[in-house]
Amino acid sequence: MKLENNYYELIRMHCSGTDGVFHLALRPDCEIYRGHFPGTPVCPGVCNIQMIKECVERLTGCRLHIGSIRRCRLTAVATPMACPELSVKINLQPTENGFAVTATVSDARRTYMDYKGEMTV
Repeated sequence: MKLENNYYELIRMHCSGTDGVFHLALRPDCEIYRGHFPGTPVCPGVCNIQMIKECVERLTGCRLHIGSIRRCRLTAVATPMACPELSVKINLQPTENGFAVTATVSDARRTYMDYKGEMTV
């Protein structure tokens, strides 16, 4: 399931070669939040991973698959109410089958996820 325009909206992006910063607005009316702690919604980690994947796909112009995740640390709890806008910062390194991806999901105050893995074409 694609999360863009459902779980989040792209506000703007800045891309330079293999680096990108994507500014996203969370959509608190998304049905995912109704099922993930109704009344006190939080951003599910799996949705953060999917947001990263969708941003990498936009940066590369390729449809990708998550090949492996070497590190995925949830360092703080993101909520659509407390942090309605997030930044996804991405650095890519080409590999034989796709890209090594290093990414963070953060806002101006804190980092919510630290991610490192490989995505394949």
